[in-house]
Amino acid sequence: MRYTLLTLALISCMVLLAQETPNSRQAKRVFNTAWNHIYGNEGVTFHYKINILHLYKEEGTSWNKGDKARSEHKNTITYSDGNLKHIVRTNKKIVELHDPKVNKADEKLQMFKFEPDSYNYSIAKEGDDLLVTLVAKPKTNVKMKKIQALLTQGNYYPKRLRIKVSIFWATITFSNFQAGDIDDAVFVYPKEKYKDYKVVDLR
Repeated sequence: MRYTLLTLALISCMVLLAQETPNSRQAKRVFNTAWNHIYGNEGVTFHYKINILHLYKEEGTSWNKGDKARSEHKNTITYSDGNLKHIVRTNKKIVELHDPKVNKADEKLQMFKFEPDSYNYSIAKEGDDLLVTLVAKPKTNVKMKKIQALLTQGNYYPKRLRIKVSIFWATITFSNFQAGDIDDAVFVYPKEKYKDYKVVDLR
């Protein structure tokens, strides 16, 4: 039997719709809301702790607003206005200049690149919270094979993310989460504060 291109496209759409359930649609909507809290234009700030196999640990505070970002952890403070990133190494008294757009291609960051249509979604209650689970679809070329997001009910603020990359798990816990009312001044590099630091241009 011969199929026209239109017929094949319609069959593909029907198969995709058949795979979606009310649970998976709700899970995707809830997860996207949580993701937009962190990376959306309303702005957000939170304290975080990262733990990878108990071998790598990091703790700090982060601010995001669209393509703007700022973070503080240990001896490193980062300011990015979307066009220029300043990384301040307080222990070395050095300020590195980076192009944030080029850094998005960094191999380490690519490990955590999120492609929303590459996953199957499900949602379930966990105590007073919601647990959204994402499992990579077969034959999809993504580094994050599984994501488990523990979210508060109602506002869908993230409390914990567990991410399986290859064979290891990374756990990120969130606290002091505040969405909205983030002043753009937070992302402005305070040049006078670090006027005695050596500037290294790595763009």
